[in-house]
Amino acid sequence: MNHPQDLAKELSRLFPNEDMKKISDNACCAFVVMWCLGIEPEDINAIKYVQEMRQKEIIRNDCVVFWNKIVPYLTGRDLENVEFKKIDSIKNIKARTPVLFALEGNEEGVGHWVGVENGRIGFNPKKYSVNVENGKPVEARILKIKGVE
Repeated sequence: MNHPQDLAKELSRLFPNEDMKKISDNACCAFVVMWCLGIEPEDINAIKYVQEMRQKEIIRNDCVVFWNKIVPYLTGRDLENVEFKKIDSIKNIKARTPVLFALEGNEEGVGHWVGVENGRIGFNPKKYSVNVENGKPVEARILKIKGVE
């Protein structure tokens, strides 16, 4: 995966479609979860997977992730726990982790999700995000998958 959200935006522009618009506007967290779980398809296939997850209600129609559904769907393993952790830095994050970046003054939960590994952004579903460029890390999702250390 490179920047599937950008491809979805371009496809939505070329072929106006409400489903593609929702993916281009809101699916950053779903793409990041795939990356964090080691699933890195070509961008077009990542978009297809997100659409399938929307249709199967693994994620909401607006692309909000259901944590207890997405991990088993993508890995075949159960999610033991997901910790919603407030953060102000990514430097101590070692394992692949979904992290929300937000601008000062954003509503809670509003921003852009990226994948962090070894203290830096390892995957961004967009080439550019104002939330990443001008914001700061505010939340991480620490995933504990049954049977995985």
